[in-house]
Amino acid sequence: MTAGNQPESSFAPACLLAAALLGVVLFASAQDDLEYQRRANRYEGIRAKPVSGFDVELLAAQVDYSDNPEQLGERFHARFFLKRPGAVHLVVRELDYRYYYWLDKVVPKSPWQAGSANEFDWSTGDVVQRLGDLRISDLGVVARLGKDQPSAVEEVAPVLLYQSQYSGKVGGYVFRFKLREDARVKGAIYKAGAGDPVLSRDLGRQPGGRPFSFKWSVGSTPVAEGEYQVVLSGYLLSTSDPISQVVRFYHRPTLQ
Repeated sequence: MTAGNQPESSFAPACLLAAALLGVVLFASAQDDLEYQRRANRYEGIRAKPVSGFDVELLAAQVDYSDNPEQLGERFHARFFLKRPGAVHLVVRELDYRYYYWLDKVVPKSPWQAGSANEFDWSTGDVVQRLGDLRISDLGVVARLGKDQPSAVEEVAPVLLYQSQYSGKVGGYVFRFKLREDARVKGAIYKAGAGDPVLSRDLGRQPGGRPFSFKWSVGSTPVAEGEYQVVLSGYLLSTSDPISQVVRFYHRPTLQ
């Protein structure tokens, strides 16, 4: 060994240390890239756990449809019908948090159109594919009309969420909620102006912090097009305080 050379025994640990540091830098960079941020025509990514002060929170208002839920396509599509013109605030989120995936602040290619079906699609390659096992069935979508924040009375456009293909016929709806704490709840659906519900169901005891569903099948019997509303009611088990959530929407038999 000459005086100007380092011993091999010290060179190897230095290489390992450099490689480890590079790995930390690359990992941190990848994590930063997945964080919630602006991406072309929307904000998307992993964000801090949302904090809700409501006893009941609406997580999703969707057309009940399944498109190869265990497979991951190259793009996700959100399609909805607007009866009237107005602002639409689209939110896509995980139903049961693991990664805290969130997408919102959508800018459509052209303004949303009243009286027709509207669509927004985005690449799964930017975030979703990089999260490993996140699938379309893990997500819920709400298209709020007018307001951009949750409220006790919501007005929404039910969304058809799909990957590669869809049926234009609306066979039913699924509304997903989350409670702040354990409660007993009932769900009912009313047509605007009618006294009796078209559907009423006792949903029983539901745990706080976990999503649960209320479904309405409209494919088996004819349902008139028009304004409807979901009324979720019940009481908290810890205090017996009443809880309530109203979701207004327009039913249209097709989304063509």
